[in-house]
Amino acid sequence: MSNLISKPTKAYLERAAIPSVKLNKAQKQQQLLILDLNGTLVSRNRKNRSMYVRPYSKQFFEYIFENFYVMLWSSAQPHSVRNMCRLFGANQEKIKVIWDRTKFGLTQKDYNRKVATIKDLDKVWKYFDEQHPEQHFDQTNTILLDDSPKKAQLQPYNCVHPSEFEHTSPTFISSGDSELLHIMNYLKLLQFQSNVSNFIREQPYNTLENDKSNNEKLWI
Repeated sequence: MSNLISKPTKAYLERAAIPSVKLNKAQKQQQLLILDLNGTLVSRNRKNRSMYVRPYSKQFFEYIFENFYVMLWSSAQPHSVRNMCRLFGANQEKIKVIWDRTKFGLTQKDYNRKVATIKDLDKVWKYFDEQHPEQHFDQTNTILLDDSPKKAQLQPYNCVHPSEFEHTSPTFISSGDSELLHIMNYLKLLQFQSNVSNFIREQPYNTLENDKSNNEKLWI
């Protein structure tokens, strides 16, 4: 989509440059964690609508729902999002907000075809200010978990980018995947930051190679 702004604003970059202060206490339930689905938490089998769930999701969900205000934003269409949300099980009711492809402002033509989409966090922050004023979120306390850097190009320092999860990849088949455990460790650092956008800018998350001993797999 050629009309999409593809770089951060000056105001965003200036705020991301404000040094983050390490807090004495973790910001439990005070930070917004926005989850992606396909390629981040699941790998879809389009032939039969089944999906491969990323290993260690149970431990990951136990941690994030205890410690963060959790939202979901996927570029998939509503029926696909509903199908993939099965991975959360009983935790699905703990997701505060669920957004799908209808939240990108796409034309009908683009909505029905594969086009580049950008997750503009300004839309998220405006939504909470208008619909849930008791919950104030901005770039200092918002974390987007998405395997695609292109989707986060407007607010690049609010995103944690895991490696793309693809159950057919030779690396996963031979070595497994422990990415969610590494992400948990990084999120535990972010919980103590006054400005996550500055911390991510200065100390970005680095995908670690999967431990060959971790080959936990789950079909649902």
